[in-house]
Amino acid sequence: MVKIVLYKKPIIFIIGFLFFMAFCKAQNLSTARFFFEEKDFARAKESVDSFVLINENNTEGWLLKANIYNAIRKDVESKYLAADAGMEAFEALKKAKQLNSDFVRDQLKPTHYNLPFDLYNGYTNEGLAYFNAGAERNDKGSYSEALNKFKNAGLVSSYIYSNGWGLSAFDTNNIFYSTKAGINAGKETEALYFAKKIADAGITQSTSSKGFESIYQWLVYYYKHQKDGENFNKYAAIAMQKFPASVYFNLIMIDWLGQQGDYTNLFVAYAALLKKQPESKFQFAYLNDVFNYLYQSKADIKDKALYERILKNRLLQYLKTNTALVDGRLLLGKFYINKANDVGKEMKLGSTTDAKVLNGYKIAQRNFLLQSNIYLKEIVNKFSKNNRVVYKEALQLLISNYIFLGMKKEIRKNQATVQ
Repeated sequence: MVKIVLYKKPIIFIIGFLFFMAFCKAQNLSTARFFFEEKDFARAKESVDSFVLINENNTEGWLLKANIYNAIRKDVESKYLAADAGMEAFEALKKAKQLNSDFVRDQLKPTHYNLPFDLYNGYTNEGLAYFNAGAERNDKGSYSEALNKFKNAGLVSSYIYSNGWGLSAFDTNNIFYSTKAGINAGKETEALYFAKKIADAGITQSTSSKGFESIYQWLVYYYKHQKDGENFNKYAAIAMQKFPASVYFNLIMIDWLGQQGDYTNLFVAYAALLKKQPESKFQFAYLNDVFNYLYQSKADIKDKALYERILKNRLLQYLKTNTALVDGRLLLGKFYINKANDVGKEMKLGSTTDAKVLNGYKIAQRNFLLQSNIYLKEIVNKFSKNNRVVYKEALQLLISNYIFLGMKKEIRKNQATVQ
């Protein structure tokens, strides 16, 4: 009988201890829930933190912690209790689901997964508040805070989608604002990450914004500035397809090709631009680049006669529709000067000594310079007040032509004008 008594005592003690621990655990969780329902968030936080610290595998405890911290996040007077109550709530929710996915789903489904959506909307709204503050004050710090909030919203959004609770795989609105906030905050690496996601997916608008073109503009400009030709061409092509009415991407492509000295593709790019806006200021930019291709580039020009005809004919057409502008007249004057120079070079390179042939060269050269003078004189005599820089250049070229032609009277007259 003695032995039996000795065995019973330890067993009774162990069973009693287990019941005591179970009671304490239930009491702690009940206490945390009581304080939570009474909106005493400080005590609720203290109780639930103590509980999950001891009971780290208790799903119900972690889910309650998620709800308590979410309430702290929304309560103005309680926000001081946690540096980022929203993220604490999110991490607690993830821990609960990791422990018992079915239990968490059954608890959240009746409320249409209000807890995770509450966290998502909270971060989004905070991000928008910081974003708007950044716009009002032109403040990078506010934009940076907005970016952090949008990134957290993105984490919650992905979690909601991955669990089949709602939203979409590509949270367009979130990525749009994350990109804009990154750009305005000067955080290029993060802005680039989000901008590429938008462009790679070909997104051009969201439910709340249609201002996506500026993101594509930033992305294309970024790669141009980085001298990354492969990505520049890739995203410029995507942008031109997605925003066919925009001329920005045509213009930046033209600028890029001009820098590369790729005149073949440059003129293709101009053709696309002028198809959009045939009667525009871009017409002269095209003609100016044709002039540079013919007379100032180091390119091997195999189609010179063709582009000389294009330049002359389109400049004449340009002057008909832009009668008050001097830029076209100056370029046409320079065109004929270069034609005269080409004749001079051809004469020097030729081996002929035939006086008749040589005289033909001189006559052609003289006629080109006289043709040049027509347009240069128009600038000097009629448009001297329109553009003083162009006027001075035209006057200097005119005097040079007169000197070559031996027209002494005109030389003295125009030199006096210079003085």
